[in-house]
Amino acid sequence: MGTAAESKQERSWFDSRTSATSTESDTVIVGSLANIDFNPLDSAKHDQEKVFSDLNNPDIIDLRADREDGVSTFKACSSLVCVIAGTGTLGMPYAVAQSGWLGSVIIVLALLMSAYTGLVLIESLYLDSTKRRSSFQEIAQDAYGRIGHHLAYFVMAFGLFGVVVLYVILSSTLIQAMVRDRTENGTDVPVYVYVIGCSVFVWACLVLTKTMKEIALLSILGAVATIGVVLITAGVSFAEMAHRSAAVVGATHKLVDWSKFPVSLATISFAYGGNSVFPHVEGSMRYPRSWSRSLWMALWVCFALYSLIAVVGYHAFGHRTVSPILNNFPHGIWSILANTLITAHVLLAAPILMTSLSVMIETSIAQRWPAFEHGSTVQQFFKRAIPRTVSMLLVGLIASVVPFFGDMMDLLSSLTSCLSGFMMPIGFYYKLGGLKNSHRWEKLWVLFIMVVGTIATVMGTIDAVRHLAADFQK
Repeated sequence: MGTAAESKQERSWFDSRTSATSTESDTVIVGSLANIDFNPLDSAKHDQEKVFSDLNNPDIIDLRADREDGVSTFKACSSLVCVIAGTGTLGMPYAVAQSGWLGSVIIVLALLMSAYTGLVLIESLYLDSTKRRSSFQEIAQDAYGRIGHHLAYFVMAFGLFGVVVLYVILSSTLIQAMVRDRTENGTDVPVYVYVIGCSVFVWACLVLTKTMKEIALLSILGAVATIGVVLITAGVSFAEMAHRSAAVVGATHKLVDWSKFPVSLATISFAYGGNSVFPHVEGSMRYPRSWSRSLWMALWVCFALYSLIAVVGYHAFGHRTVSPILNNFPHGIWSILANTLITAHVLLAAPILMTSLSVMIETSIAQRWPAFEHGSTVQQFFKRAIPRTVSMLLVGLIASVVPFFGDMMDLLSSLTSCLSGFMMPIGFYYKLGGLKNSHRWEKLWVLFIMVVGTIATVMGTIDAVRHLAADFQK
């Protein structure tokens, strides 16, 4: 027992990175920067640390204390993979095709940038506070006041809404392709018909549930579907190259296209997205100090999947690579299987994302109109159903008018992924004092991320808008 207690104290000695003293008592708050212990980007602020030799002291509160009812580090890692790995995977080969083989380097760059911002975002939960912040919006509120809260709210809401639109577009176009391939005369039903059908399915799931938390089994099935599609894509690509099919013969490749760097970075960063969910995952962990380990393991798994599908897909189809990569597949069993997996995944995931957005909207309504949460069961049902129905009508309308998955994903990723994934977490971290005593090289790294993120957001958005305009002119 003595050895275990000493070991625990020793871990606390090295893990405790910052402290604050309450103005009302002598209680010491311990917690910030406790988990960045492996990262070369970590600034060693040992001369700033206060060392606590006995965390059993009742006057000491460890904000990163073990949580008995939390999940293991491995389960947290699995949840992160489920959150991060999604349909953004299907756009990776096209992102590399846009920027050339430079895109494979961008995958590594986005990995490092995502890892750093994922770490500092969680640090911001504890910085300059006597309690743990609970969400992305709460961090923004404490860092920049109401303006920060409103900006974070808008970015998250716009991102969730945009992803649902993408999911409806993707599922509709995939179902349209599968139906067309199965009909004898190749009759092509207009895509808006499938958009209506997919929107009605998502709407039914949306209005029939009051709250729909992220279901572990459903998330795992989504991740399994993504992994399956990556493996199928790699297999089909190798088979196409081995048989020298018409799809790969004459395909050309380029080393670098700097003009496409911004939109390529934005698209690849979109595939690493998930920052808005990170605080909830970390909050569910039994060992919060293991956050860095969970995040890195999850990102490396995603990196392996992204590298495989991007490099193999682009090598096989070259300049003919499209988004989603499934549209490059020849007709056959593997194409049907991959399309079915992704279609099922997005149709089941869309209600979860749309419910998250609906809960955000309904919470805001309830704060301004308390009576919204009261009433009979029937009244509460219609209070939920009306705004959710309006939201799904907008989703269906946009998906019908703009059924261009690849360019819509470029636009959404340019507008939101770099902002919420890179720039906002660093802005929070800076405002809350996380960079006060950091090393010069860390500040240079932060400056690099901000500059690159700004360029990718602005130039990527301009390029995506141009492509969408060209789509409408065809």
